[in-house]
Amino acid sequence: MNFSINKSTLLKTLQILSKVTPTRTTMPILGCALFTEKNNKLNIRTTDLEISISMDCEINNIEKGAIAIPLNKLLEITNAMPECNIDFSISDIGKVKIKCMQGQYTVMGFPSEEFPSDQKIENGTKFSIKGKELINIINNTAYATSNDDLKPVLQGVLFQINEKGFVSVATDGHRLVKYEKKDLQTDDYNGSVIVPGKFLTVLNNQLEEENEASMVIGDNHIQIKLKNGTISSRIIKETYPDYNGVIPVDNTKTLIVDKELFSDAIKRVSIFSNKSSRQVALNITKNNIIITTEDPENITSGKETLDCTYDGDPMTIGYNALYLKEVLQHQSSSEIKIMLKSPLNAGLFLPMEQNENESKTTLLMPIRLND
Repeated sequence: MNFSINKSTLLKTLQILSKVTPTRTTMPILGCALFTEKNNKLNIRTTDLEISISMDCEINNIEKGAIAIPLNKLLEITNAMPECNIDFSISDIGKVKIKCMQGQYTVMGFPSEEFPSDQKIENGTKFSIKGKELINIINNTAYATSNDDLKPVLQGVLFQINEKGFVSVATDGHRLVKYEKKDLQTDDYNGSVIVPGKFLTVLNNQLEEENEASMVIGDNHIQIKLKNGTISSRIIKETYPDYNGVIPVDNTKTLIVDKELFSDAIKRVSIFSNKSSRQVALNITKNNIIITTEDPENITSGKETLDCTYDGDPMTIGYNALYLKEVLQHQSSSEIKIMLKSPLNAGLFLPMEQNENESKTTLLMPIRLND
């Protein structure tokens, strides 16, 4: 197999493909990218067995064949090259010669037969969604997924799609986001699917707002077609928790505060919090919030006062500062409304105004304050 490719084209493609290449694996083949000639185009694919990215490159002078090349080594040398054409020639024993105007380099490839086969979408249903809308859904929900491998169902975002609209939900047990778009109905697909958060994060960087995203949902996989390729992933085949059952309906105390001022104050005060608990306390009264933290181990403390509007009895409630900052950062309005009940009950974070076609509810669990 021989081919020639432009440095910039190869570098851009490898940077995308590297997003799903495992950094540590007991299977060296997963650290490779599979190069294949398909219909006079160069197809390059990577996978971690859960997510797979396949990209097509328009190139000249390609001969039939396939070879798996170690991706990190190839990415390093490509990045270090000046702008030029790069020539690849692969011997019968898999030795890959990489030649450019500066020099010649050699690396051993792996037989293409050792590379995992492509994911097949069984009983797939197609539908399209605007890139802008899918980006919005991902930005509003994916941050709240869990990183806990022992709770795989919480590592995904629930998509519920029917004639009433598109509902997406994410939770890690500490916070929960429910985002609903009523003007995103589709006649093509009706059902629920749990999509891995990692897949959505990788996908988000490749979506283009102005283009349609063509989605296929099958029995075990989901696939999104991109301009020059596809991203596929296994879906999470578990039952999602009853999210509506944990969203409180009796939080009657309303706190209204400027989002940016609140977020900045939490950021500053939390610098002095305990590094394991990240605990901050909010002492809320009618006209202000006193934000405090203390770390006796390192003899540090922080305190700030912030204006607010509050219609309930005075309350002191504790939160993990990292979770609170993330929740605040993902609110779209300049002022936010926080509905509270007690220091032991979850708070609801809501935008000040929601239109009839879009609604978002964010729940954040408090933490018990140290005496």
